Amino acid sequence: MRYSIYLFVLTCFFASCKSDSAVEDCTNDAFDRGALLTNWADNIIIPSYELYVDELSSYKTAVATFVATPDIQNLEVVRTAWITAYTVWQNVSIYEIGQAELKNMRDYTNTFPVNTVLVESNISTGNYDLSLSTNLDAQGFPAVDYLLNGVGTTDAEIIAVYATNGNAANYKTYLSDVSERLLSMGNEILSDWKGSYRDIFISNDCASSTASLDKLTNDMIFNIEKVTRVAKIGIPIDFFGQPPVIAPEKVEAVYKQDISKTLLIASIQASQDLFNGKHVNSDTEGESLKSYLDELQIEAGGKLLSAVINERYDAAMTQAETLDANFYLGMQNDREKYKVTRDKIHKIIEVLKTNMISALGIKADYNDSDGD
Repeated sequence: MRYSIYLFVLTCFFASCKSDSAVEDCTNDAFDRGALLTNWADNIIIPSYELYVDELSSYKTAVATFVATPDIQNLEVVRTAWITAYTVWQNVSIYEIGQAELKNMRDYTNTFPVNTVLVESNISTGNYDLSLSTNLDAQGFPAVDYLLNGVGTTDAEIIAVYATNGNAANYKTYLSDVSERLLSMGNEILSDWKGSYRDIFISNDCASSTASLDKLTNDMIFNIEKVTRVAKIGIPIDFFGQPPVIAPEKVEAVYKQDISKTLLIASIQASQDLFNGKHVNSDTEGESLKSYLDELQIEAGGKLLSAVINERYDAAMTQAETLDANFYLGMQNDREKYKVTRDKIHKIIEVLKTNMISALGIKADYNDSDGD
């Protein structure tokens, strides 16, 4: 009963933002936030989750085939499917809102580096609960990276772990369980978006710390700052170290090694696409943070702020393209190149966290206190 009352009050609150003077009551400008949220939901977020779940389904099928018949051919197929799903995840990672936030989806999906000691313990005992926070770093894409690429030094050794090893059955079960959890989480979040949450998200179009635009904009900034700048580059190059102690073992996809660059570029691109309101798998752009800034005619340095922001995204992408595909070796051979990339990403964050959110009346909801 109390829950029903809560939903009624929440619905009334959203409805109150739809009065004759709704825009003036909710925000300090006349921009149609609802149109922006509709574009985000219908053309970016939901299609991104649909693509993600489709790729995970293909990956899960490949896992089942590999588990049934562990051989080189099936190993290569499942690896390819894992890389595709992992790359698509870089887009979905941004949307830590609604059930994704409640379920802590980002951390359960991509906490790296993986805790291989815990993974091996879980496999050995067969006693684990992947829903527990104590297993955050023993599952998700990083755990799959270890299970497909790191349990042996050669493909033949990896195949043997699943085919002839005395504990092969447990390895198969763990790979299947970790993969199933990825798919089930994706399905749960997609179902929620296609159910009631889409309308709730769009209706919450006022300006406040709990409003959809404010929360997801903060998620976008958090993702480019903490997940992209810090985790993918800052930590492994020991950005603040004096002198730095490079930790290449902390890069994303450390066992595959040659896809870290792909994942970084996908993450930066996903952030820029969301800023521009770019539809999934299309060049079409709808209402967005870019169009919001343009309608308010916000400038910086004599040009539109949206143009400045896109220039900084483009500069970061151009710099990222110069990196080695293999971050594990590249950071050890030429740390400076990765530091420059980190700095280019930081330039994006600077203008998003200062100029943009100030212009739109959005308050940052987290602190940058851990460094990178």
